[in-house]
Amino acid sequence: MTMHHHMHHHSGDPKLKVLIRLNADAESARIEVHGVVTVANVRALYVVCRRVTSKLPSFELVLDLAHARVSAAAIDELRERARASLMYSGIDGTVTPCRLRLVDPLVILKTKEHV
Repeated sequence: MTMHHHMHHHSGDPKLKVLIRLNADAESARIEVHGVVTVANVRALYVVCRRVTSKLPSFELVLDLAHARVSAAAIDELRERARASLMYSGIDGTVTPCRLRLVDPLVILKTKEHV
């Protein structure tokens, strides 16, 4: 395994681009998110997190939102997940424990509650 491994991940949402950087020394995986994250597509990030965790269970996940624009509702949800250190699957409702750290977005989109 190379020390700095880049994986381009297609989230299935054209507004979201995800780049995964693995650091084997630090046992961390930085999931760099570009684009717009909303409640509608935030689940795509959980899928990525779960995939990384299942392959690399000992790694800490760093969800780097610094380059993304995130809706207020989506950042609340992500903070809640990070605090609980649990990743829910949107598909089957199962819960995967994982160490998750958030790097906050510079831009939080103030959207109406019911989007």
